[in-house]
Amino acid sequence: MTDIAISIVILLLQLFLGILFAILSVYFSLRIFDRMTEHIDEIAELRRGNVAVAIVLLALIISIATIVNQGVQQFDSIFASKLSLPFFIIAFVMAIVQLVIVLLISIFTIYTSIKVLDTMTVGLDELKELKRGNVAVALLIAGVIFAVSFIVASAINGIGDLPIFKPETLAAFLGIV
Repeated sequence: MTDIAISIVILLLQLFLGILFAILSVYFSLRIFDRMTEHIDEIAELRRGNVAVAIVLLALIISIATIVNQGVQQFDSIFASKLSLPFFIIAFVMAIVQLVIVLLISIFTIYTSIKVLDTMTVGLDELKELKRGNVAVALLIAGVIFAVSFIVASAINGIGDLPIFKPETLAAFLGIV
């Protein structure tokens, strides 16, 4: 294949992965919100025009996408480098593993931060307030979600630099070197 054809294939693969993980980010954001708000029918609240519910959903989607973005960027370095096929496959698989780990970390940390907020705000039933459309409570929850996601995204930024995630380490372990 020519360099142009290879570049097109790489572009399409990157685009496909980006779209796939964007969809997964939205899906998991909605699932998290659904689990956290067992007594709220989110879709019904959105149809009703409940801005508070929409704010929290928006914060979850943007926050998980922000964190997952750090994981997706690992693919850029793989595609830009001139690796041999075995190293490329190992690097690609390792990037997918990193991305799954990043997605799980983002879900766990956001879910935990909301649970911590819930225990800290004694006397305030956040779910009831969201269902009532309390925008102030929604903004507080959104703020916590954003703050946690920005910090986690920064921390995750260097995950690809860990020796365990280097293709050379796995290749040496597998005896491919």
